[in-house]
This record gives sequence, C-alpha cells and structure tokens, in this order.
Amino acid sequence: MVKNGLGRGLDSLFGSEGPEKKEDVLLIPISQVRPNPFQPRKTFREDEIREMAESLKNHGLLQPIIVMQKVRTEGEPEGESEFILIAGERRFRAARTLDWATIPAVIRTYGDRELLELALVENLQRSDLNPVEVAEGFNRLIEEFSWTQEELAAHLGMKRSTIANFLRILTLPPGILQKIEQGQISLGHAKVLLGVKDSREQLLLEDEIVRTNMSVRDLEHRISEKQVRQDIPVWGKKGADLLSKAFSHPVYVSRTKNKVKFTVAIENESELTAFLERMGFAESMDFTS
Repeated sequence: MVKNGLGRGLDSLFGSEGPEKKEDVLLIPISQVRPNPFQPRKTFREDEIREMAESLKNHGLLQPIIVMQKVRTEGEPEGESEFILIAGERRFRAARTLDWATIPAVIRTYGDRELLELALVENLQRSDLNPVEVAEGFNRLIEEFSWTQEELAAHLGMKRSTIANFLRILTLPPGILQKIEQGQISLGHAKVLLGVKDSREQLLLEDEIVRTNMSVRDLEHRISEKQVRQDIPVWGKKGADLLSKAFSHPVYVSRTKNKVKFTVAIENESELTAFLERMGFAESMDFTS
C-alpha cells in the first residue's frame, strides 16, 4: 500500500488560496451526484463505509464533498443538473446508505486532466489504494495526457523511480495482479517477482506465496536458491546424484564463482564412520583424540 506518497497536497491541486478563502457549501440532491469517471479506486471496503455511516449518524458531515457541475453537451436533453464527484466518495457512499436526500457540497470547475489527478491524489493521501490501482492511475495520466514519467513525477512531487516501480507492476501476469488487488500478495512480493523473467515461474512462485503465506524475505531466498541451481551445469547435477548413490549418503552441489562444489553433510560420528567405511577405510577409526 501507498502512504503519504505525494509531495503535493489536495489544497495545492484544488487551487486553494489558503485559510482566508471561504467557499459556499450548498445542499445538493444525492440522486444527482455521479461518480468520477477517472476514479482509480475500484473497490471500497464495506467496513469503512459502515464506520463512516456511523460517524455521519453521530456527528453529521464535518467536511463537505467536492463536486463539479456536469456541462450538458450539445443535443443532450434538458433535465436536472448533474454533479461529478471529485473528493469524498466514502462520505458520499455512507450518506447514501443512510438514505440522505441531500448532501453538503462545494462546487468547483475542473478539466478532464484535473479530474483524474485529483481523484488519484485524494485517494492516495486519504484512503490507501492498492498498488495495482496506483499503477493504473499513473498509467492513465501518462497515456491520456501524454505525460512522461519525469513530468508526472515533477507534477505530483514524487521521485521518477517511484512512478517507474509502480508502472512495472502492470507487466506482471493478470493472475498475479489480481492477487495484489486482493491483498494476498504485497508490493514487496511484486517487486521481487519482477526480477523473475519467466512468467510461468512467476505464476508458480505466486501460488507458493499464497499457499504457504511466504514472506518477502523467504521469497527472495527461494528465488536465490533456484537461480543457484540453474547456474549449476548438467554434469554437476548428475555428478551429485552419482556420488549420492555411490556413498549411500546425500551429496549436495553448489556453485561458488567459477567452481562447482560437492558437499557431504555429516551429522554425527557414527555417520562419519559409516561413510568412511563405504569409501574403503576398513581400519579401526578413533576420533576421540
């Protein structure tokens, strides 16, 4: 999850002139409020909405929602005014569950670019998006408004590397993205999986992460082990198998720089004695001195 990811606050993006500026708060019909088409958040937790609704019942709405009046396009029939929700979707949803007829709102004017940017910033700062939603929000800003990563980073007050890292998540297989959205795989897991080039291997690891509740550190160790095994030549792997059979004892193979190392693990004196006897050391062996 992303916390405090943006350098610029909502007041900066909303164009507030500071504490001296006062705006009219109007009561508008809830039935005339429409979702922001650029809203990056796909899901809202029911428990959050219930908690917000309980707060509204006890204390009322302490902070009005922010909306933009929808401009009627040419040829569109006359009717009731419609408002696009800019900020305060959880408050709006909670009020709707309470069957409020109207809701306090501040009406402002924005363009499409600002609608997307404000929806993204409002959610990043006030209610965490999952990493996939953040990445898709960034990607949408870049694709729809022809921004470079550098321009987006500068505009949002973030590091370009942060933008790039989130965008890389979108290259993971859809099944993994779904697990990230569901919270079964963390952003840390996703970053590690991005280092695995084979998508089939990524999916196998994803299954193992969910099935065994694997930590990020364990995942790194797991991948490191696999890479070491992949770096061992065929003759090394076969040699370890033949030695294991010849000694009737496990022989492990590993790689250190340019050398392949074969290791026999001995747990106690009796194992060592048996092992040496199989190698042909038939004379009596005394390890006490």
